[in-house]
Amino acid sequence: MTTPSLNSPEDYYGTDANMRYMSASQLKNFLGTPGIAACEERAVMEAQGLWQRPSNKALTMGSYVDVMLTGTDTEQDEFRESHPEMYSSRGPTKGQLKVEFKAVNDMVERAHEDAKNGGIFMRSLQGEKQRVVTGTIHGHEFKGRLDVLGDGFITDLKTVESIERRYFNEGWWDFISWWGYDLQGAIYQELVYQTTGNKLPFYIAAISKQTPCDLDLIQVPQDRLDEAMARVTPDALDRIAALKNGEEKPERCGHCEWCRMTKVIRKPRILEVV
Repeated sequence: MTTPSLNSPEDYYGTDANMRYMSASQLKNFLGTPGIAACEERAVMEAQGLWQRPSNKALTMGSYVDVMLTGTDTEQDEFRESHPEMYSSRGPTKGQLKVEFKAVNDMVERAHEDAKNGGIFMRSLQGEKQRVVTGTIHGHEFKGRLDVLGDGFITDLKTVESIERRYFNEGWWDFISWWGYDLQGAIYQELVYQTTGNKLPFYIAAISKQTPCDLDLIQVPQDRLDEAMARVTPDALDRIAALKNGEEKPERCGHCEWCRMTKVIRKPRILEVV
């Protein structure tokens, strides 16, 4: 098998790379998290490039904040050009951010304000940006694209609904475990260790979408990363590989975007008493 290039975002997130390599995002799709229902069929379709998660305002806002805080001037210009839907095209506000997207500027400014007041939030974003790392876990190839590989640390920038909110699913969870960011950090830490020989702490630089927005720099404890990594078992990875290669039939969750879109009604369902 030819090794796909991982140099550009298009290559890194392309079908060839997703079929050859596993990643933290794939694991969350296949295995699920407290806040993300696992759906093997959706995960396979996404890896094979047969389905793409629809873009939405929240994803666009997150990408905007990310590129404005960690991207080069060229990357920022390219992002603006590729997202004309964010900007007014007529009237006195032509060329300005639409009202529904103006909060992203507040988020960016809040991060810089922290630095002006002696805070360390922006310092956590200093380092090599979008560093691609690869490695092998239980005999399976993995890839990762780091927001920031700093001098002795790894940082992932996240825009969140609320930093303090707790979510419930058979127990209470913070946003880090809810969305599987601890699993993401564990994979990143392992790949960086295999690449550099250094086991680095993992930080989440979080900015909320509230008005006014909140921000925090959170180090995920090593025991949390170890617990997340314990889910990455040889059996789990072997099954994911078999599913991606078409050797086993994937299961459907029945509730996600893919399952709703491809649902076929073959018989009536009896209404259950709640």
